[in-house]
Amino acid sequence: MHGLRLQRGFNLLELTIVVGVLALLTSAATGTYEAFQQSRSYSEASARLGESRQAIKAFVIRNKRLPCPDSSPKGDSGRENGGVAGCPLGLNVGWLPYESLGLTLPEQRARIRYAVHRSSTADLVIPAGRGAEFADKDGSSKLLATLASAMRAPATTGQPYYKLPPANTPYPSETPANPEVACNGVGETINPAFALIAPGMDMDQAGGAAAGFDTMNNAIAMQPASSLCMAPPERPASFRNDDQTSAESATSLLGWLTSLER
Repeated sequence: MHGLRLQRGFNLLELTIVVGVLALLTSAATGTYEAFQQSRSYSEASARLGESRQAIKAFVIRNKRLPCPDSSPKGDSGRENGGVAGCPLGLNVGWLPYESLGLTLPEQRARIRYAVHRSSTADLVIPAGRGAEFADKDGSSKLLATLASAMRAPATTGQPYYKLPPANTPYPSETPANPEVACNGVGETINPAFALIAPGMDMDQAGGAAAGFDTMNNAIAMQPASSLCMAPPERPASFRNDDQTSAESATSLLGWLTSLER
């Protein structure tokens, strides 16, 4: 019969080709979605850092000091020293005290770590500098004098710090062959007046007490922190790290404050 058409199924080679094409399309779609998610997470973390930085500066203007970290285990308090009066000298790393800064306390995975310079000679949370060093137009002379002391202090790993690599040396970054990068590596030690560390997507999937933070920031993200070392602000993202660090030096903070008094 001329109208009859023979029908046949796919042979093994054709099925293999179809399955291979579908696998490639699925892989491409998954990779695109993951890249989109990482880009969105990075942008959100950057926005949180900017908002938090401005809130700290507004706090400094009002209170003539830097805020005390939130010492509660997971940052649920949102208050300085976990809502307890005072701020012991050893408390220089904790969670950002959102409520004390007038910010909304976010869900735990989005909470920022906060570090502040606090030594016996330059405590930026409880300034005790000699007010006579600066004109005291608005009551900030003690903070200005304490910032000046922090500027003069030698670099130390006994305060929150990060490492700048030697000149003409790239920032350390994880690779498949070297998936872990030591925080306390070679380079110049920098002690910021304060620093903020925003988690991204937990790229290293370490989980545990530092869930959300990656590689170089895992130790300082623990509560209490098991290290005072953080990733440098300029460090690029990698396949195992998308945290973001924002740090303000005593020099820049002092310059900003003195400019407000003019």
